[in-house]
Amino acid sequence: MLTFVRSILEYGAVVWVPYTACNRNQIERVQRKFLNYAAFTLNIDHMPHDYIPVMDRLGLSTLADRRQAASLNFLRQLIDGKIDSPELLSFINFKVPSTNIRHTFPFLIPKFITNYLENQPIVRMMLLANSDPSFLN
Repeated sequence: MLTFVRSILEYGAVVWVPYTACNRNQIERVQRKFLNYAAFTLNIDHMPHDYIPVMDRLGLSTLADRRQAASLNFLRQLIDGKIDSPELLSFINFKVPSTNIRHTFPFLIPKFITNYLENQPIVRMMLLANSDPSFLN
C-alpha cells in the first residue's frame, strides 16, 4: 500500500516541488496518516505527533528528503549523460572560478527577484547541489 501511495505522491517530484510550507505540510500529512496507521497496526510506541520512531522502525524517510534525493539524482544523471537532453543541459550554469578559492560550488546561480523564479526545477536542483558537499564526489 505504501509503495502505491508514495508513487502517486512522488510522481513528477523532480519537476514540481512544493516550496510553500502549506503545500509541503499537505503532502507530508498523507505520510503522517500512514505512519499513524502503521504505528497502531504494528504496535509501535511513539509520542503523539512524533513519527520519527515509526519512520526509523520502518526504514522510511520524509517525502521532502526523498524529493531532494530524486532531484539530485536527476541532476547527476543529466550531467553524466545518462539523460539525453541537450536542451535541459543548456540551462545548467557551471561555475568556473578564475582563481583558486576555498569554497567551490559547482554551479553559478543567477539572481532572482521572486521566490517563484528561484524555484524553477533546474535552478532548485543547482541550489541543492551547491548545498550538498557530497554532490561533487
